[in-house]
Amino acid sequence: MTIFSSCDDTKNLTIFTVEGSLTFDEQITTLQEFYSADPTANVLWDFRGHKGNRISSEEVQKIISLVKSYGNKRPKGKTALVSNKDLDFGLSRVSEAYANIENLPWEIRSFRSMDEALKWINDE
Repeated sequence: MTIFSSCDDTKNLTIFTVEGSLTFDEQITTLQEFYSADPTANVLWDFRGHKGNRISSEEVQKIISLVKSYGNKRPKGKTALVSNKDLDFGLSRVSEAYANIENLPWEIRSFRSMDEALKWINDE
């Protein structure tokens, strides 16, 4: 699997780190597992190690719809998407747009650096 997760209970934060290629199915499975447990309020997806094929904007829309279906399982919080490649950053921005359209109960934001993302998550 190309997705590794870690949890910082003191910050109510789960970090998903992507290494290598990432498939739509892997991302869906990871999200289903996350939401079937006791999800943290804050989430950070680190796509800086992503290589290979990208998911489509239609698949991004399906991911946002899936996440919305679990809206009552996760406390309000923040989701940061960190990408240092232009194409991945663009897909992260697409995720932001779909999240706004779907009116998710938490905010999704895209960042190019881990420092910026963590600062945003840690700000009240």
